[in-house]
Amino acid sequence: MRLDERLGLAYDLYAECDLAADIGTDHGYLPLTLLQSGKCRRMILTDISPDALNNARNHFVAAGMTNRAEFRLGDGMDPVTEACGMISILGMGGKTIRGMLERGAGHLRGAKLLLSAHTDLFQVRSAVESIGYHLTKEIPCRAAGRFYLMMLSEPGAESLTEEEKRRGKRLTESENPMLAGYLQHRLKVVEAQIQGLRSTDGGNPELLFQAEADAAYYREEIARLQT
Repeated sequence: MRLDERLGLAYDLYAECDLAADIGTDHGYLPLTLLQSGKCRRMILTDISPDALNNARNHFVAAGMTNRAEFRLGDGMDPVTEACGMISILGMGGKTIRGMLERGAGHLRGAKLLLSAHTDLFQVRSAVESIGYHLTKEIPCRAAGRFYLMMLSEPGAESLTEEEKRRGKRLTESENPMLAGYLQHRLKVVEAQIQGLRSTDGGNPELLFQAEADAAYYREEIARLQT
């Protein structure tokens, strides 16, 4: 199965393990590819949607891989009852992922985490800190004209500043060719936020100050990459 750029990056970042879990698996393309390649020997696929889980199961049936996968209906990490080497949570909002991590921290049992949120990256980084984990990599990619960020996390507490939670402490360590484009994307997001704050009567001065500082940071990093 050919994965798009987003899931292809997720595959590359996945650690080899005997058992892994994909939370909110949807179509199940990533875990199916991990099993077919032998990178993971067994997978737990979970989803809160019965239709999504059945869709994933059908892909595994067609590929003849159901003997190495378990399909579990449930919310977040509740269905994960065994220790896994790797757990992935991809394609959700940052607040949703934060809730899953904080409510399901007892299910982690030292698993490495692969996380990717469409929104609210601050929330994901905050959750990683609150559960006693730390981020080791933040790598951007682009698929179907949209930017995504993959985050790898491991056990071991690390305190982050508010700025690091907003911007990503590990992000600019990436040598990924998508980094400059991703930073330009983040700059546009922050500039739109600044415009909105300035146009609002009685706008929040603290938020405006933070956004302007973030915009200056992104401009500096983009200029550094272009030299």
